[in-house]
Amino acid sequence: MNGRRSMGRSFRELVENDLDIMPLMNLFVALIPMLLISAVFINVTVIDMDGAAADPEAAVRPDETPLNLAVTIAADTWTVEGHRLARSVIARTGDDPAAALTAALASVVADHPDNRDVMIVAQAGTRYDDIIAVMDITRAAGLPSASLLGADGGN
Repeated sequence: MNGRRSMGRSFRELVENDLDIMPLMNLFVALIPMLLISAVFINVTVIDMDGAAADPEAAVRPDETPLNLAVTIAADTWTVEGHRLARSVIARTGDDPAAALTAALASVVADHPDNRDVMIVAQAGTRYDDIIAVMDITRAAGLPSASLLGADGGN
């Protein structure tokens, strides 16, 4: 005698009669809109790091050499230098080094109002917070276009 025949119902009848997925479907119908409503959507912000000028009037004339303003971040100093500038080294351990860097960059902006670009040169071990701080200082000084340049650790 077969054990299945003794039970009186086949497997197909058992599954068709006992499997009711409507409560599960109702649960999904209620949960999916709740999950979508409670989801947090992240706004992605892009910082334009392109050093090229956006307007054609700011293009470099052939008789002028570009300023190539650069701020180099070292472990204990910031160095401001450029093509037609005297090199300025600012210690990061003073009373207010950010104000000193802002003043140095503001004087460059005052002397060269057509220059709006700055290169931030970071060493391999430079902390990200230091780079962001220098970017904020350059924007406050009137240099909105920042480019990030990595330098090797040998300098």
